Order: sequence, then C-alpha cells, then structure tokens
Amino acid sequence: MRYGLARIRPFLIITALATLAGCATSPQERKAEAQQHRAAVLNAQLGIDYMQTGNLKLADEKLKRALSQDPNSSVVRNAYALLMQRLGRNDEAEENFSKAVALKPNDGDVHNNFGVFLCEQEHYTRAYAQFKDAWSNPLYNTPEYAYANAGVCAVRQGDKKLAEQRFEQALKVQPGFAPALYQLAKLASEQGDNQKADAYLGRITGEARYTPDILALCLKVKREVGDMNGAADCARDLYRMFPNSPQARALLQNQ
Repeated sequence: MRYGLARIRPFLIITALATLAGCATSPQERKAEAQQHRAAVLNAQLGIDYMQTGNLKLADEKLKRALSQDPNSSVVRNAYALLMQRLGRNDEAEENFSKAVALKPNDGDVHNNFGVFLCEQEHYTRAYAQFKDAWSNPLYNTPEYAYANAGVCAVRQGDKKLAEQRFEQALKVQPGFAPALYQLAKLASEQGDNQKADAYLGRITGEARYTPDILALCLKVKREVGDMNGAADCARDLYRMFPNSPQARALLQNQ
C-alpha cells in the first residue's frame, strides 16, 4: 500500500458480505435472490483482486457482471466505485460511492473509501464528514484507517497541526499502526526534527517496516542523525526488496 501525500489510496479495502435484503416472497424466490447476491459478491471480490494485480480489463468485466447480478449490493457498488476511481472516471465513482453509502450507511469501510475519493477531488469538508462517519461507528473494526486517511487529507489541505492530531488518534486506537507512524515521522523530518522522526520510525516493527516510502525516509533520517550503519541497512533493504521502485531509482541517481 502507498502512504504518500501526493496521492491518497484507501489503506484498507474490505468487501464483507452485505446483509441480504429484498422483496421476494416465496422460498424459491428468496433462494434465487440469495444465490444472485452471493454470485455478485464473489464477482465483486474477483474484480477487486484483478484490480489489485493491475488487470483492469478483467476487473471491469467481473464488476459489471456483479452489478448486473445485484445492483442493490453495497459491496458491489463500493467495489465498482473503487475501479472507477482507479480509472479516473470520477463522476461514476462518486455516484457508486454515494449509492454504496445509501445502501449500507453503517459500513465504515465504504465511508472510509468514499472519504479518500472525496479528498483526492479536494472536497475536504465532505471527505472529513465521511471519515468521521467511519471512525464514529462503534461497529467499525479499524477506525485507525479513517483517522490516518483524515490526517493525510489534512496534510494535503495544508493543516499539519490537524494532521498530527488525526495521526495521534490513529495511534491511540492502534499504537503500532505503521501508516500513522510513517506520516508523523515524515512531518517531523520536514520540520527538521529528525530525532523525533527517527523515534517514530523506530516504533514501526516487523513486515510493516518494509515499504519503499518507509525505507527511503528511514535512509534520509538515519543520515541526518548521523547513524550511518542504520542508513546503510535501510538502503540495503530498499535495493534488495524494491529494486525497481521510484525510491530506489532516485537513490541510485543521487549517488
């Protein structure tokens, strides 16, 4: 996942099964409706999987099939909105996010994803409302994602103080949450406080440490604080794990 400021992406995409609902009256009709819904959700998940691997053509085919099977599924509408967002078809993305929210207003993941989209369009007030709807929902299992996305959105808007507050709120929910720690480290580094940035980065553990953005920032911060061994470790991991990343290429060009 990317946590950069230039372009926000949803930190989490969850396509849980939507609650079955409909107007079928007979057992046969209810069974057929349930089967259609399950098929639609399966195709929506396949569409998400294809989208994540970059196969947008197959993603589009699966998601259009899902829409034809159950146009009243929040899961399907959310998935199709994400594809439209990826393709830059923003009117269709907003339409489908809006329908997904209307179909399942208590789905925190839909609110979170819609907020990310609105922030990309610089509709900041509307974006914050969606993030708040997500983290305020006691049934939303991962409010740290909504807080962190709201923080990234605040950075884009130029409000670094608010951004720090949102990232800290994410950490109150999940103390080791890597996206929030990375963003706080980046803000601290930009403000010249590399000791503080190094401390934030030091709290990122395990596999979460290994992203191009985190390793590139780690390299920069370690150099600034004079930890050349630590800088060498970060550079080595960046080259070894992400040799074709823009961060690794930039490092090579600057050497």
